[in-house]
Amino acid sequence: MYPLRLLTAAIAVALAPASALAQREALSCPPPAQLRIPERPPESLRGSTDIQAETFSAERGRLVTFRDGVRLVQDGQQLETDELIYDTATGRVDIPGWMRYSGPQLNVDAGSARYDTRGRAGRFETVGYTIPGTTGRGSAASVEMFDPEHARLQTFDFTTCPPEQPDWQLQASRVDMDLEEGVGTARNARLTFKGVPLLYTPWLTFPLDDRRKTGFLYPGFGYSADDGVDISVPWYWNIAPNQDATLTGRWIEKRGAMLGLEHRFLTPRQSGELEIEWLPDDRRADRGRYFGEFDYHARLAQDWAAGASLKRASDDDYFVDLGGDLHASSIPFLRSAASLRGSGRYWALALEADVFQVLDESVGPSREPYRRLPRTTLTIDRPLPGRLRFSLDSELVYFDREQGTTGGRVDLFPRVHYDYVAPGWHLRPSLGVRSTAYQLDGADESSPTRTMPVATVDAGLAFERALDGDRIQTLEPRLYYLYVPYRDQDALPDFDTRELTFGFSQLFHYNRFSGPDRHGDANQLTAALTSRLLDAGDGYSRFEMSVGQIFHFTDLRVQLDDQPRERRDQSATVAEMTWRPARQVALNAGLQYDLESDETQVARFGLNWGGDDGQQVALGYRFRQDRVDQADVRFRYPVNENLNLIGRVTYSFQENETLEVLGGVEYDSCCWSLRFTAREWVSDRESDKRTAFFVELVLKGLGSVGRAPYRLFADQARY
Repeated sequence: MYPLRLLTAAIAVALAPASALAQREALSCPPPAQLRIPERPPESLRGSTDIQAETFSAERGRLVTFRDGVRLVQDGQQLETDELIYDTATGRVDIPGWMRYSGPQLNVDAGSARYDTRGRAGRFETVGYTIPGTTGRGSAASVEMFDPEHARLQTFDFTTCPPEQPDWQLQASRVDMDLEEGVGTARNARLTFKGVPLLYTPWLTFPLDDRRKTGFLYPGFGYSADDGVDISVPWYWNIAPNQDATLTGRWIEKRGAMLGLEHRFLTPRQSGELEIEWLPDDRRADRGRYFGEFDYHARLAQDWAAGASLKRASDDDYFVDLGGDLHASSIPFLRSAASLRGSGRYWALALEADVFQVLDESVGPSREPYRRLPRTTLTIDRPLPGRLRFSLDSELVYFDREQGTTGGRVDLFPRVHYDYVAPGWHLRPSLGVRSTAYQLDGADESSPTRTMPVATVDAGLAFERALDGDRIQTLEPRLYYLYVPYRDQDALPDFDTRELTFGFSQLFHYNRFSGPDRHGDANQLTAALTSRLLDAGDGYSRFEMSVGQIFHFTDLRVQLDDQPRERRDQSATVAEMTWRPARQVALNAGLQYDLESDETQVARFGLNWGGDDGQQVALGYRFRQDRVDQADVRFRYPVNENLNLIGRVTYSFQENETLEVLGGVEYDSCCWSLRFTAREWVSDRESDKRTAFFVELVLKGLGSVGRAPYRLFADQARY
């Protein structure tokens, strides 16, 4: 059976791309090829060969012949034929008629075969093959084995289409296989689609196994109204077993030629990735442009690691002009950072430094983010005797900027917790002291300090009851008390502190500000209630709803930017809900309503639905008072078993403007898909819009040609 194993490897040119094929066939498509191997032999028979035949004859010292219903089985492989002749003198095996081979990776049918067991060479004529579990299939006029590691296929082809309608085919007049090196060489290779040649090359090489290989990857192309035709051709360079690179030549019609580089390396202790984009002469901007990013990670010891993330762009408008979507074009700054981190059972230590490149023109020098050179943090979380636990959050950092106050800050926040958790209820009080000190330059007071106690009590109950239909309903009330006395903090600078966005999680936080520069005074009680509807069998959550509110016993005096104290008895009411009436439907909503001002501060709504036939719809709405008022609709609608419509619309009610419109058509057959997509989106803060067109041809089991804008749904291909 050794030549059959070599035959299997020799046709790996088709097996490599098709083995990863896992597609849902349309109703008219043929099923994947079946696994034809026999039952696994007992372990005791491993390595033995079992031959069955209706008739058997042997000449003394010469030929052994098996005829009629010949079946040869060895190690889970099977050979079937009508006649098999073995010459004991020369070691030659002849199969003058048809042959059918079945293996775990390949099914092969041949018109005839011969094999020299001593020279370990042979030839198979009129070969056809299928790949079990996939629709990959093909043929070769002949397969010649020169030795166990080298073979040649004549007049080779491969496709995943039905045999009666091969819409696309990969063909070659000759394919030479070097199994030792894992490289195949094709002569006169061509790729055709619907009879139209897509690719022709007189010579190309390709990998035969998982070993990476240098060569060109599939190109991408698109079109935009601003930049014209956009074509990119990537070239992959297998530098070493632990590093590689991809060089991408890109031509943008109205801007010029662009070069991209992605280099990756990996060692037992280090890894890194370098990405560079360089446009030496942007004709539209009349300047050279670039973007670079380098990510590096190193494991210095068992519990110590170092890392760096460095980013830089040539100008503020780089992502506006060359970014792919609204998110990229709205990046306000690029952060570069380096760190050294260590951790133990109860502690974690980090030494960091970061700087920022501001891309948003509206951010002036006095509002730029501070450079932290350096920042050291130490956290401790250690159990104490009984139910007690000690925690410490600490930070030492120096802030630097061209304008404004600069200086160092040290912040210490030790706490003692008492954790009592029992079935159906919990009680967690804690008491801590927060102390913050500064050493400043350019401030009225050079060494301000602040010290205050922080006390919390977190208590909750959990009730549940059984309902009809094998379901469980829970009722979970929770109270959270927070006390922080007032301390005058007007003399403290504002390096990295902002007021946290109010939401349900903020109901149970010990500070309404991010960063240590401000710690809000508080004498408040949070009351919240959560209820869930669960399937008793697997715990699947059908319905969840939470509502909560903070009751203030004193005014909120600590504010940012000299804002007046906030006089109110209660916070806005926060409610969240998730409902899954069926496995393919999910509805979620959130509301933040201020009873005192009778205003809706935050609202959100989302509906996701997926049908059994591939239909998908997602509706979304977001509202934040005086900031965001947007709706988003996405859909994928199958017109029939082959044709799908896709689309997306994002609209801002605040600006009374459509932020993005995407529409496309996808034709999906058994073995190929073709997508046409058009997209218009807002590219900058001045509401300038860009229009682009994308075409992508997917040859299933082989690859794709073209480009798609982005992933419309998480479980679907990129659109």
